Amino acid sequence: MRVDPGRCIALVGANGSGKSTLLRAPAGRQTADEGRGLFDGAPVREQDPGFRRDVAVAMDGGERFPDLTVAEHIRMVAAAHGLGRRAAGAAATVLNHLELAARHGAFPDTLSAGQRQALLLSAALVRPARLLLLDEPEQRLDARARERLAEVLRETKRAGTGIVLVSHERALVETVADQVMLLASGRCAAQGGPAAVLGEEAAPWR
Repeated sequence: MRVDPGRCIALVGANGSGKSTLLRAPAGRQTADEGRGLFDGAPVREQDPGFRRDVAVAMDGGERFPDLTVAEHIRMVAAAHGLGRRAAGAAATVLNHLELAARHGAFPDTLSAGQRQALLLSAALVRPARLLLLDEPEQRLDARARERLAEVLRETKRAGTGIVLVSHERALVETVADQVMLLASGRCAAQGGPAAVLGEEAAPWR
C-alpha cells in the first residue's frame, strides 16, 4: 500500500476484516508480523518527533481535555503544532467547517456523541500534516456533517496531504478516495479505483 501526497486510499471491508489493525501500522501503533512501514523513506516510529509533526491521527476515540472548552482545545492543538499567532484563526476555521462553531465555549462532556466526534476530527485537521490517518471518521455524524467532512477531506487533499481512511460509508469513500483496498479475513481481496473495487462480490455494500 502506497499513499502519495494529495491522494487518499480507503480501507473497506466487513467488521473484523482487519481495517483498523492495518491502519495502526502506519500510525506506528502496531508492528507488522511481516514487511515494514516507511514514512518518507524511513521506518515508522510513533515516538519520533518528526513523525509526530508530520502525521495526524484520529482513531481510538482520541483524547479530550475536560477542563478546556472546544475552542481552547483546538487552539491548543494548533499552537502545539507551530501555528503560533495563526492558531486562533485556524481553530475557528475548522470548527466552522465541522459545524462546531456554535459550541466553541462548551466543555467536551456537554457535547453530543456526534459533536465529540467532530471535536476529535477538528483536532486532527487543524494542524499541519503530510499524512492523515482516519479510523471511521463518519461514525456518530449525521448526514449533513458527513457531507461537510467529505468537503474538508477533499480540501485537505488539494493542500497536498495524503490520507488513509477506514470507512463503512460508501458515499464518503466514493467522494474522497482515489484508491480503495478491500480487506477480507485480514488479507487484501481487491485494490483499485472506487468504482471497480466497490463492485466486488466481497465489498461490504453489495
